[in-house]
Amino acid sequence: MKLPLIAGALCAFAPVLAAQQSVVFDDGTTGLITPNSSGSTIQAAGSLSTGFASNNQFAGNMIDIAPTVDMEITGLDVNILQAGIPVDIEVWYIPGTGVGNEASSAGWTLIGTYSNPSSAGQDLPTFVDMSGNGVTFSGGSTYGLFIYADYSAGQTMRYTNGSGAGTGPGGADQWSNADLTITANCGKGNPGFTGSTFKPRNWSGTMYYETGGFNLTVTNLVAGSAATAATSGAAPGTTVIVAYSLRGGGPTNTVFGPVDLSLPIQQLPPATADGAGNTSTTANIPAGATGVPVWIQAVNITGPGTGVLSNSMAMTIG
Repeated sequence: MKLPLIAGALCAFAPVLAAQQSVVFDDGTTGLITPNSSGSTIQAAGSLSTGFASNNQFAGNMIDIAPTVDMEITGLDVNILQAGIPVDIEVWYIPGTGVGNEASSAGWTLIGTYSNPSSAGQDLPTFVDMSGNGVTFSGGSTYGLFIYADYSAGQTMRYTNGSGAGTGPGGADQWSNADLTITANCGKGNPGFTGSTFKPRNWSGTMYYETGGFNLTVTNLVAGSAATAATSGAAPGTTVIVAYSLRGGGPTNTVFGPVDLSLPIQQLPPATADGAGNTSTTANIPAGATGVPVWIQAVNITGPGTGVLSNSMAMTIG
């Protein structure tokens, strides 16, 4: 049994122009910004995005995360000002909350330092792979998270001024799906913990995670490059199909359940799960597709007429 798939075509998107403003950023540099909104984006299981419409910058951000289920963070999209430079991202966590713990590393644990050899540039996602870090965030608990780029090495983290009128504590802005809530905290200067703290500031990025079961991750979704769609947790020896569309929020499929893709839908070549239940499929991204939003989901065909859907991912081609 296969998903009903129909070939699709890329859509054209026209930018909306607005008057620019001169501002002084948190790091003391000046620049021009176009007024924009960091409002809600489509949130799907397996990933959660706060948006990439930045208007400020310095070395990093602290946020709070509140998972509803046990999860491991497998990757991040970060917003780096400079394009084409190597990026090293430190990710720290603290049980409870980062609020009140912004100025000291006491109680914080370094998950790891993660690299990308070439950043995508301002307001575009630069992916850092955190897979296999072994840190489980427990459902029902809250944690502070610190995402830091080395500003002294020329890496500038872009982020957004908070509204102060969000639904979180103290009016903090929040983003959520069924698995996870992200609550804004602050922007941070350089050095990481002892540098200046700026509130309210919203992290600009996407968090990818696994909660067990059949999971999909997508890396290097960049125009003119080959993206990789990898799945884990499939039944060994079974067929996995990865599909994508330019619209989300699809109807419930009578065979597979809720599908987060809307017609027209296009599929990648089927892959066979190895003995560990993993697959990996590559696809070439058209050179002119930068900025195009895309929804991606996989199905593991486990027998005649039955199947298991992965998490869906709402992403933007870099």
